[in-house]
Amino acid sequence: MRYTSVDILRGLTVAVMILVNNPGSWQHVHPWLLHAEWNGCHLADLVFPFFLFIVGLSIVFSLSKALASGADKGKLALKCLKRALILIGLGLFLNLFPDFDFEHLRFPGVLQRIGLVFALASLLFIYCSENQRRVLAAFILISYWLLLAFVPVPGIGEVSLEVNQNWASWVDQLLLKGHMWKYTQTWDPEGLLSTLPALVTALLGISTALYLQKSSSPVKGLLLYGISSIGLGLAWSFLFPMNKALWTSSFVLFTAGIALVLLSLSVYLFDEKKLETGTLPFRALGANPLLAYFGAELLARVLIFIKIQNITFSEYLFNGLANFLPPVCASFVLALAMVGFWILVTSYLYKRKIYIKI
Repeated sequence: MRYTSVDILRGLTVAVMILVNNPGSWQHVHPWLLHAEWNGCHLADLVFPFFLFIVGLSIVFSLSKALASGADKGKLALKCLKRALILIGLGLFLNLFPDFDFEHLRFPGVLQRIGLVFALASLLFIYCSENQRRVLAAFILISYWLLLAFVPVPGIGEVSLEVNQNWASWVDQLLLKGHMWKYTQTWDPEGLLSTLPALVTALLGISTALYLQKSSSPVKGLLLYGISSIGLGLAWSFLFPMNKALWTSSFVLFTAGIALVLLSLSVYLFDEKKLETGTLPFRALGANPLLAYFGAELLARVLIFIKIQNITFSEYLFNGLANFLPPVCASFVLALAMVGFWILVTSYLYKRKIYIKI
């Protein structure tokens, strides 16, 4: 069964991702459209975990039928690994463009993490039982908490969750030195160690998809699981603060809980009540999510090279709008324009049943 609700939730996630990644001016952005400075969870911090949660959902929907029919697991695994490598390659291309400075190439990134998580989650779905995945997920979340919150950081000599003084930063500096986010150079928001709890986000998506497949009326169950996960995440945050950069265990549960609540509402509205009015933009974005995200990121880089009156095209547009609107509003309008542009592109493709897949 295909769930319209999942397509729409994916499209909504893509829309918000483009919105928060493409303000008219980074100097004039509403705080809730920015990531939390360190601990905390803003709207922008929900986007990436939603993506990984939906990755987990998609793994089940794309592989279940093949596994049930007795397809060769090795061939399925190779196919998934190939897709993961393409995602990683696209992410590395974005990091290289436009300078192609391989010496200082940033290895991590959004698409790279999605690729890694997709590969690992797919293999776990193909070769492990649901109980085994649940045990692994719990082990990762608890072990990650114990490591970061109770084990002294090498070179620091004490337990720390602060910037540059935590285990995730230590691992990044050990293995990725010279190839991290240019704005920090000492840690990466998509670093290696924090990819493990990010994997749990996808595993929770897998569990959710399996629940959807076996339940004839999943709305109440999804809502209950979502509220419970939010509550557990909030409670855990008193001991292990919510932090996207570290992808803390409390952050995993809290964001997955919100995703479950929204999925419950989406299933009710779009699968049970068959609501269609106003959903085309999100169905279109959800049908071509990789094109929309990769295209928006690439376009943002290209626009830097277009100069008008010795300033970039984006700066020119922002300055023009800022003559009539408050700077924060002008910045937001340009971000909405970027979302609108990709809605037009993907809607054109959607109406012609053109889907860009890997």
